[in-house]
Amino acid sequence: MTVENSVHRWRPREKPLKKFVIRASLFALGTTLEWAAVFDPDIRAEVKQWKDPFSILFAVLPNGPYMVLEKQGGRLVYKGSKKQPADITLSFKTVEGAFLAMTGQIGTPQSYAEHRATLKGDTAEAMSLIRCLNTVQAYLFPGILARRVLKRTPEMTPKRWAIRAAILGVGLPVGLRKILR
Repeated sequence: MTVENSVHRWRPREKPLKKFVIRASLFALGTTLEWAAVFDPDIRAEVKQWKDPFSILFAVLPNGPYMVLEKQGGRLVYKGSKKQPADITLSFKTVEGAFLAMTGQIGTPQSYAEHRATLKGDTAEAMSLIRCLNTVQAYLFPGILARRVLKRTPEMTPKRWAIRAAILGVGLPVGLRKILR
């Protein structure tokens, strides 16, 4: 028996449905973050503290999908799914780990605790981003799911309900139209 016959040359199977769900979740997350930075005063205050220009990359290793956010001229902008260098990079190690986090089956803290995600960049800026993500997840997820995934859910006051309606009613459709162009 030769070495060529004994070595298996196989690749792990692709997971197109999971990648599609992750890509759609990253789109919703990016667009919601962009519009929450406009409507929500708490997120606006967090983003204001970041240096300008500032970029954030969400990545699923090894080959994507990706999401890029940039702060330009004082405003947070969803830049799409092209990989680029960033100040903060949040990487999920596998498609399965990203799928669990993006579908609300596990929260961000559990994802880090189970070593499913890594963070590269300044820790203080990353904590500010995590605070923004917690608020955005409260806007995106229904209350029962948000309480299960987030350590502390922000109180949903009438003002926050109005912000949620504006983000879901205006922000996501505008973001979708921007992507489809």
